[in-house]
Amino acid sequence: MEVHLVSSTVIPEGLPPTENTKIPLTVFDMLAPGMHIAVLHAYMPPMPTNTALKDGLKKAVELFPTLAGQLVENDDHCRPYISLGENGGGVLVVETNVESKLVDILPLEPSPELVRFHPPIDEARHLLQVQLNRFSCGGLVIGLTSHHRVADGKAISSFFIAWGKLVGGLQVDRFPVNDRNMLIHRDPPRCDHNHWGIDFQPLPLPPSSLPSTFKSKKVHNVMVHYSGEFISKIKAQMPRKHSTFEVLTGHIWKNITRARGLDPDTLTQIRVAVNGRPRLWPAAPSEYFGNMVVNAYPRARVKELTEGSVADAARLLHDAVGRIGDGYIRSLIDFGAINGGDVLVPVTDLEGPALCPNLEVDSWLGFPFREVDFGDGGNLCAFAPSWVPVEGVVVLMPTLHGVGEGAVDVLLTLFEDHAELFRQISHSLD
Repeated sequence: MEVHLVSSTVIPEGLPPTENTKIPLTVFDMLAPGMHIAVLHAYMPPMPTNTALKDGLKKAVELFPTLAGQLVENDDHCRPYISLGENGGGVLVVETNVESKLVDILPLEPSPELVRFHPPIDEARHLLQVQLNRFSCGGLVIGLTSHHRVADGKAISSFFIAWGKLVGGLQVDRFPVNDRNMLIHRDPPRCDHNHWGIDFQPLPLPPSSLPSTFKSKKVHNVMVHYSGEFISKIKAQMPRKHSTFEVLTGHIWKNITRARGLDPDTLTQIRVAVNGRPRLWPAAPSEYFGNMVVNAYPRARVKELTEGSVADAARLLHDAVGRIGDGYIRSLIDFGAINGGDVLVPVTDLEGPALCPNLEVDSWLGFPFREVDFGDGGNLCAFAPSWVPVEGVVVLMPTLHGVGEGAVDVLLTLFEDHAELFRQISHSLD
């Protein structure tokens, strides 16, 4: 399929401040991966014109100014910051025409070919990039990439909803909260938990290495569908009530571990992204714009996991996530203050292209994608990452249409041989 470039422009920052503003990254921003995250959103026609979409985007940037700033790495190795009011900021907007119908690429199955629908993320100059891909039928794929150290998934969802309202001529009823005073450290700061080696890597950094057995393996992105009926069957096996995330992630963790064929004594763990906003006391506003994700780490021996029940795996997830509360989050904030003059390198930045025997699991089940409305009647029909080159990533997404309530689509990134085995047992309840 041919994708033809129409234009490439930069929407400048909103009303610039009277003087340059520097916004230091919080410890949560520093904990986020130092990279762009690319997601595709597909809309059936009718959709607003590109001009209307860009006009709404310009208004949205005024409400969410950090997305149009610049991320500055200090030469003296101090904490990076977002700079507003300097030349060089703004939001990149690319427009293309696609010589096919939108249905020709549905459902969205992540693949290297889909990266054509968003601007390149390697060495991207802008913190937010948008590509408007207009199909011959009038359908639209919005390819959006955003730097993770500026905003997490919850924050970007809020931005997307506001953008849609502004295009549709509606009032934004939930404004972003940019006040970071709620993240001020205690006096005196104290670390009640260890964060070195768990959240951040102590210096000096170890040399990166990849096991020779992984170097020649090809990563596959696999989409697996779980119906609401199937998820209900798993829940029926639980001796106690668990969330959809817990039971489905436990099921997937167990079967991926089987498919990988790991040594029984190997320790396997999941890095689970946990929204810290409601876990602070008092809770942070859900509209807080930035990052406020904390990682939980359920872990088990391979033998324990594969021979145990899904209920056992769900319990490990539940208990690990439950330990992320106000005390842990305050400890992390204080850790950031105590080490504010040092380089903070998240452990995620040192990981190679393979996480095996571990996993990273991200849940998009709570993101309000269905609330995004650009006003002309076009419905969101699909969304997904374009392509994830790292092995061991799992993303849970709500199925959008036509398959009953409670269905979930799951993206898994596995080596080719492991992916084939997982497909065979993906719905096994043994």
